[in-house]
Amino acid sequence: AVVIRVAVGSGNPCKIDAVRSAFEETFSSSPVAVDVVVTSHNVESGVSNQPIGDDETKLGAMNRARAAWALAEKEGCQTPDFAVGLEGGVEEGAEFPNGSGVGGVNILWCMAWMAVLGSDSEKCTLARTDGTDFAPKKYDSGEPQREVWGFGRTGSFALPPKVARLVNEGVELGEADDIVFKRTNSGQGQGTVGKLTRGMIDRSNFYDHSLKLALVPWIRPELYIE
Repeated sequence: AVVIRVAVGSGNPCKIDAVRSAFEETFSSSPVAVDVVVTSHNVESGVSNQPIGDDETKLGAMNRARAAWALAEKEGCQTPDFAVGLEGGVEEGAEFPNGSGVGGVNILWCMAWMAVLGSDSEKCTLARTDGTDFAPKKYDSGEPQREVWGFGRTGSFALPPKVARLVNEGVELGEADDIVFKRTNSGQGQGTVGKLTRGMIDRSNFYDHSLKLALVPWIRPELYIE
């Protein structure tokens, strides 16, 4: 089997599981057997502890992916084929568009960005769609590879007013969640989304579709990698 190495810029088990699952499903269509090997790396996001808005959140995800790649090489793991950063954020938005509702208030929406760093190599594009005319680049051992990025954004949901107020006061979402729901270390478990949906959507589910969307450039490289 071909081994695809994925470095993840997080030590969170939910995020690691989500990445492994998305990569395994994406590469299950490969013409050769693929083993996805995921390594976990605690790295800094390079943005604030509670990112606000798409730009800062997306940048945090990119920074984590880059840092995970560098750390994987430094820690003596083999050079990864992909590196992934996942960053949760919040954004302010009206409850109703243009005041179309009654008594609409400004609320906080919770979302996350996925950033995947890879290349245009044969191995990275093994999941490409059958019959495409994409010609992967053949690299010599040790030759620097072209950077290719993929991005995906989760769905978003409105935070409860009590949680939103704490976040607006400067409390990080995970901590605000622990205070309101009277639990500890929710960031490592099902997360806010799991609590609000009674577990129908846990954190791994929440990240799943956006990770697969972030992998689209390697599923359809003939459309994305020019």
